[in-house]
Amino acid sequence: MPSRFRYSIRARLQWSVMALIVAITALCGICMVLLVFWFERTLFYNHLVGDLERYIDEYQSAQNAVRIPRGDITFYKLPSTDHTLLPEAFRYYPEGNFEVLSGPGAYSLIVRNRSPWVYVLAQDQSDFERLELLAVAGIVFGFLLISGLGYWLARYIASQVLLPVMTLAAAVNADPGSGRSPGFNPDHYSRDEVGDLAQAVQGYADQVADLLERERQFTADVSHELRTPMMVIQAASDVLAESTNDNPAKQRVLSRIERAIKDMQQQIALYLELAREPGESQRDDDCTLPEAANAALELWKSRADEQGIALRCSCEPGSSEMRVSRVLISAVLNNLLHNALNHTRAGSVSIEVTGRNVAVRDTGSGIDPGVAAHIFERGVRSPQGPGSRYGLGLSISKRICDHQRWQLDVQPNSPQGTTFTLTV
Repeated sequence: MPSRFRYSIRARLQWSVMALIVAITALCGICMVLLVFWFERTLFYNHLVGDLERYIDEYQSAQNAVRIPRGDITFYKLPSTDHTLLPEAFRYYPEGNFEVLSGPGAYSLIVRNRSPWVYVLAQDQSDFERLELLAVAGIVFGFLLISGLGYWLARYIASQVLLPVMTLAAAVNADPGSGRSPGFNPDHYSRDEVGDLAQAVQGYADQVADLLERERQFTADVSHELRTPMMVIQAASDVLAESTNDNPAKQRVLSRIERAIKDMQQQIALYLELAREPGESQRDDDCTLPEAANAALELWKSRADEQGIALRCSCEPGSSEMRVSRVLISAVLNNLLHNALNHTRAGSVSIEVTGRNVAVRDTGSGIDPGVAAHIFERGVRSPQGPGSRYGLGLSISKRICDHQRWQLDVQPNSPQGTTFTLTV
């Protein structure tokens, strides 16, 4: 089942911490900017309004227009209908608090109407605006700096948090079942979720190791307990062969016994091979693909002749000389030929070796499309009628191919028949 996450746990943890740091930094930066503007709009303007009220009280009795400059503040008292005393940028504003840009300067303008007079207080706040811009720039720079540091901090936190998990993963990859990895010892992990996971993995690894050991013991028992009786039966069969030379009926029975002995020996050899790892297969009895194909042809030629089916083998010049296990390749080809002959009533069956491929083609009944997807499963029935199965042989052949990392494909022929292709 595919994971719903596109990224690794480390990446998700890293970006989660990074997102948290950026969000907190951005929130703090926004609060600082709002604080600056609140200071300007509230405290600063309240101070100017108070100054203007004092000027109004002081010059309320004056009967002429007044202009009083004091530092960066200038007070104006002028008629409501004549604002010529004011700079052009300050004229005819309604009552209220305003921020006015005039040339390179910035001014705070407080206007109050006391008919028939207008009172104006203007303060040059260019320096304050520059400080305000520097403050905003500092906040932005601080945000970028903290975000950059947060990125490296997030990487460090993610690495440290997941270090026990990565150590556990490395120990598991180092073959925990063999007991050669000291880092896999669950006692080396703290009593937390990772420690619980290490205990669970160790328990599972112990079970797997126990199963593997029992399989090895079973393989050894099979090798001894089955091969020894088969050797006794074979020896007895040889003795019987010497005493039944003049009795055809007994010779036929003896031939059946010898074939059964040979089949059993081949099956034992096959299952012993499957019990081993692919790299541990014995190479003292191997062959090439053309050799295996010709051997299979010789084995099944008599049965094909009995059924009236033409059995042919063709090997393309330059076919692969790679050597494979004779036991395993023979088992696959024999099962494929057995299946082909079972489902072919007339026509031909051919073995074609090209490169690293072996194709078994027949002109039989073919494979129903609804069965093709399950053809390598045990006991799959043919739609031709009761009792018609594709047999256990195809399932074993698929298991052999998976064990050896070979590929086994099936496709229908036109107009009828089936082709099984083995790629080694």
